Amino acid sequence: MTTLRKFALFFSLFWLFGSAIVGWQVALETRQGWLGILVAALIGSAGLFATTVILLLRQMAMAASQRERLQELTQEWQATQHSLQQLLRQRDQLGLLVRLMQRFVSAAHQREILTVLLSELGLFFRAETAEGILFNEPILYGLWHWREGRVSVREGQTEEIRQNCPWADPDGFRNASPQEAVVPVLSDGQVMAVLRLVRSIPFEPDDRQFLEVIAAQVSLALGRIKFIATLQTLSVTDALTGIANRRHWDWRLAEEIARAQRYRYPVAVLMVDIDHFKRVNDTHGHQVGDEVLRQVAERLRSTLRRTDFLARYGGEEFGIIAPQTALEAAKVLAERLRRAIAREPIQVNNELSIPLTISVGVAVFPDHAQNESDLVAAADAALYRAKQDGRNCVRVAEAPIA
Repeated sequence: MTTLRKFALFFSLFWLFGSAIVGWQVALETRQGWLGILVAALIGSAGLFATTVILLLRQMAMAASQRERLQELTQEWQATQHSLQQLLRQRDQLGLLVRLMQRFVSAAHQREILTVLLSELGLFFRAETAEGILFNEPILYGLWHWREGRVSVREGQTEEIRQNCPWADPDGFRNASPQEAVVPVLSDGQVMAVLRLVRSIPFEPDDRQFLEVIAAQVSLALGRIKFIATLQTLSVTDALTGIANRRHWDWRLAEEIARAQRYRYPVAVLMVDIDHFKRVNDTHGHQVGDEVLRQVAERLRSTLRRTDFLARYGGEEFGIIAPQTALEAAKVLAERLRRAIAREPIQVNNELSIPLTISVGVAVFPDHAQNESDLVAAADAALYRAKQDGRNCVRVAEAPIA
């Protein structure tokens, strides 16, 4: 029993006692007992009524306070639920980011990144479609659809993309509706890719912010793959001429010989040396000599077939691998290269042109050797004979003695 109720009970008893005394006095003075009883009853009823009203008002105040407290608890509960939902969503977002980063690290090509990205985003956002375009050479377009559950990737052209994907216009990426999210992937201010998701319910601002975070990770992943590809290219490319270096030559020749042994077809090796190149360096300097090497490499490359492989073997010597090329065809190719260099001087600048010739040694697998090292040695020996025979000529390796 609360203090207020104890007080109300005590007050009621006291009031009734007092009303009984008043009624008794009235009865004595008026000598009418019924009047005393009536007065006592009225006074007691008034006191009881006042006490009841006080208790009722107190109960109403407590009920109002409890309602306010209940509203506060309800709001706190709703806020807790919202915070819990936010935490769960952040947990899911973090899980997606971790999965994407793990897959990105193991990806060796940009096509893999596009495939993983679209499939993961489509499932996470419960999208109807997820599209992506990588603006490299060639352009890659990927599409994920919820019904198929897989990503299809194909190569495209710039004009085709502009016509079929107006949302991918680099001049301005716009969301056509709340149910669409278009996010560019940027690197140093340049657009590397663009992503587009479409679903039946609108994208919240939090969704779009999270897509921007993902786009930043995609930018890093694409940059990593591009950097690795650059390093791989530099590791097998001659820095001066831009063609393959000796390391790449050795690897490619071993691969071609192994393939030729398996499928039983010929492989020709041509060793090319610039005649009197030392004289160019001694007369005009090494910078002019470097320019001569660059232009000779470019002229050789433009003369070769697409299937042929050109490398700088060392110094002023170049090596050429011609798969599926028999001896007679190799001699024709070598002669064509010789004429391409000799037909006109190397134009170093407006004031200096240098006439050049080359000597070529030719050897063919399996006619002259059975492995790559012997094949190169045979072509080198033929090149040496071309030098002895006056240069500016083509010589074929001698057949091995049975």
